[in-house]
Amino acid sequence: MLINTLLIFFITFLGYSEWLLGTSFLQRPIILGPLVGLVLGDVTQGIIMGATLELAMVGAVSVGAYNPPDLIAGTVLGVSLAIQSHAGPAAALTLGIPVATIMLAMNTAFGQPVMLLLIHRIDKNAAEANTKAMTRNMLLAGWAQNWCGIVFIPLAFYFGSAFVTKLLGNIPDFIQTGMNIAAGLLPALGFAMLAQMIMNKKVAAFFFIGFFIVAYGGISTTGVAIFATLVAIVMYIFIDKPMQKKTIIAENTANTTEEGGFDEF
Repeated sequence: MLINTLLIFFITFLGYSEWLLGTSFLQRPIILGPLVGLVLGDVTQGIIMGATLELAMVGAVSVGAYNPPDLIAGTVLGVSLAIQSHAGPAAALTLGIPVATIMLAMNTAFGQPVMLLLIHRIDKNAAEANTKAMTRNMLLAGWAQNWCGIVFIPLAFYFGSAFVTKLLGNIPDFIQTGMNIAAGLLPALGFAMLAQMIMNKKVAAFFFIGFFIVAYGGISTTGVAIFATLVAIVMYIFIDKPMQKKTIIAENTANTTEEGGFDEF
């Protein structure tokens, strides 16, 4: 148990290291879920649970001032406790989403102030031209704002597995049924959140074409993705590229006309 807790800590730390490694998507459930499954000896369930959480949270991205739920805490704890309790993806989803929301609040309330202190130190380092200290404090600030998750996720895993196992074993059948239904609905909600950000008049038609091909054509989503790629290539070659050439020719003609008029003057 102690070794598993230590490995869970390393996975958590890796997830919170996006500030060090750049936008690498290490914090996404589709990555962390299989890693947790590998540590706990059930990679298959880790992949399934990670994919389920990814579908539910596919639209959970930081846009402007909006901070999404803590995907790392929700995934690591949801998947690890569900696997240890021999439960299914529905349990991982039911456990993961509340944990992600709570950890977001904790990191905001207790982690952000620590990060702000380090940012003020960075300002001082920059004024003193101390690049080594500035780099060190910048990296520490990325982890400092998530110190609650780094500390509490391994502790919750270590102390909470027996409690969660007992709790899930005592849940009535009708609640388990509701959890399974919610697990089926939440991925649709995730897609709706994502569609709300990217949907416009230009892509709406293609969205519904893909839906009807899958629903009534018997083609898998992989086949639709390949078909969509081919359509995009054809549109670029025969529509976008000629339009770009016409635009360049029109701009060159306009510039030539303006320059000719200037020379005559």
